[in-house]
Amino acid sequence: MKKILYGVYPWAFDCPGGGERQLMAWKHHLESRSVEVTLYDPWKEIPSGYDIFHFFSAMPGSSQLCDYMKRKGLKLYISPNLWVTEETKWNYPHDEIKRLLQLADKIIVNSRLEGEALGAVYDIPHKNFHVVYNGVESSFFTKGDPGLFRQHVGLGDTKYLLNVANVEERKNQLTFLKALKNFPDLKLVVLGNARDDAYLAQCKEEGGAQFIYVGSVEYGSAMLRSALAGAEGFVMPSTLETPSIAALEAAASGCRVLITSIGSTTEYFQDEAIYIVPDDLDSMEKGIAALSEPQQSSTLGQRIQQQFSWDSSVSELIRAYQET
Repeated sequence: MKKILYGVYPWAFDCPGGGERQLMAWKHHLESRSVEVTLYDPWKEIPSGYDIFHFFSAMPGSSQLCDYMKRKGLKLYISPNLWVTEETKWNYPHDEIKRLLQLADKIIVNSRLEGEALGAVYDIPHKNFHVVYNGVESSFFTKGDPGLFRQHVGLGDTKYLLNVANVEERKNQLTFLKALKNFPDLKLVVLGNARDDAYLAQCKEEGGAQFIYVGSVEYGSAMLRSALAGAEGFVMPSTLETPSIAALEAAASGCRVLITSIGSTTEYFQDEAIYIVPDDLDSMEKGIAALSEPQQSSTLGQRIQQQFSWDSSVSELIRAYQET
């Protein structure tokens, strides 16, 4: 099997999100199959004998490193984790992203929808894309003890909606808190880092007693699974998602999921999630109300276990690595 070098922009792990979770999950599960994966260290000489440089992100300024790796003889794979349309492409450094993606020998996308959108916006042929779906760790298929988290945070019998995400504008917690005001018996509990302290302050002011910011918890821990087990529902009202690993984990844990309709979410959750429009308060309010309605039988958790495990994800990733 080929030897793989993984890279990412320098500050990615200062406040890690889904892209970094994906990177580390693939590394772990590839290594469990005896595939050699090394994290690129700019303070050391580039190791010899590697076949592929797999770069995670389309962050501006990345093309120079990726181009250098290609000139060193490595095949370039890029996981952009990016949702861009013709309407939104100028919200990003269009020409720089296009230059980066057109360097790639293969672009790994999380969904067919993501590949189609990127291909159309950046004029990249279909054959350059390979779909590798995100996955869920097996621990999330075991339901947690809801009492552990309630006791830890002091929630008592409080009903809460759970958001596992970094606090930032793209995750859209502030707009969601405005919609939540019409549901005074519910609170929004957020687990994650604060990527934007000013935005966190706005959320605290807007949400008041309805907003409970816990901070980060250990990934995959009993505490995280407990938080999922006790929630009335899991919410991810982001401006876009591709499709949110945290939401997949919540669904695997048995949570009802309210999620943005923007991005590739429908390809994963199909008709078994509650979809909202991220800039529409009325849409959010209807979504919150729907969470309290009786749920019809759902096969979402079972389908995630069958289709979206990291084991199946890595099998497809290995096939992608063998294409060049």
